[in-house]
Amino acid sequence: MIRKLFFWGVLLGAVACQSLETPEKPENFITEEQMVTILTDIAFVKAAKSSFKKNFDKHKINPEKYILEKYEIDSLVFAENNRWYVSQMDTYKKVFDKVKQNLKASKDTYEKLKKQEDSLKRVEDSIAKAKIKLAKEDTLSVAKEEKKTITAAEKLQSISDKLTKNAAARKKKPSRQ
Repeated sequence: MIRKLFFWGVLLGAVACQSLETPEKPENFITEEQMVTILTDIAFVKAAKSSFKKNFDKHKINPEKYILEKYEIDSLVFAENNRWYVSQMDTYKKVFDKVKQNLKASKDTYEKLKKQEDSLKRVEDSIAKAKIKLAKEDTLSVAKEEKKTITAAEKLQSISDKLTKNAAARKKKPSRQ
């Protein structure tokens, strides 16, 4: 992305440098800091457009127009300022170096946040697995307890049946007196 921006800047510089005159400083001058911010935003939006081209096309979003509206400048003002900066190669190089630094800083921040997010996701997954394991253990424990209860109930029923049979058998037998 930065290479593309640099390429276009050099191309504009080459085209602008065809005459020996250097352009005058524009009437609506964009400061170096503002130019860095604008070019950084352009790089982000163009990267987003290449990644989400369908969404940009579907919603008819023009990234360049969005950036110009955001900074309340028109395309002519931007072009004049860009032409002036291109004629000032040392300044333009400083601007692009700052843009590269901004992009790298943003990338580093993103990667750090991504690592944290991945770490949180692993913790959440571990918790979910532990909950499932505990639920299975609880189910097995309940099943074992139910089995013990059934076994105990069967034994009691068996004893009750024997006692009932014994009692019935005693009633049938004549008593010896």
